[in-house]
Amino acid sequence: MTKREEDIFSTNKDKAGAKVALSSTMIGALFFILTLILTVGPDKFNRFVIFQIILAVPFLFVSILTYSKIAYWRDNRLWDMMGWFSVNIGNGFLLNVIGLMVASVDRSLALVYFTTLATLMLVYSIINIYYSRRHSEKIFKFLFFLAIMLFGGVLPLFLG
Repeated sequence: MTKREEDIFSTNKDKAGAKVALSSTMIGALFFILTLILTVGPDKFNRFVIFQIILAVPFLFVSILTYSKIAYWRDNRLWDMMGWFSVNIGNGFLLNVIGLMVASVDRSLALVYFTTLATLMLVYSIINIYYSRRHSEKIFKFLFFLAIMLFGGVLPLFLG
């Protein structure tokens, strides 16, 4: 792996602990949403909503496992990389679920949600690039987030 590729996934043990806590909270939110769907009736929800909820749980669970490994392994670059991908996919699915559930009530409001989310993540990424000076890493991470949102949230909004 080149130096440039290593920079994209640089390990930070403090951030890893925070990501374990955040992923645990997100799994709790997913179980609440899943319970709500099962109580109200799964037939009232888009199948893609249920699909992303079901997949978000293992992604977030694995992110907890991988980020917890960072505390115990000296060479933890691969753990960090796996944790980053799994936490971002899991969180992306959860954010998509919220937008798609809102779309069942008001499609325009769901578009406002996804537009606001994308805009805020763009501003976040710009600030992150400014302070870190790590352009390629931050642009990759922003584009990865946008891809999850586009394919898992925005496109199903128009196709469903």
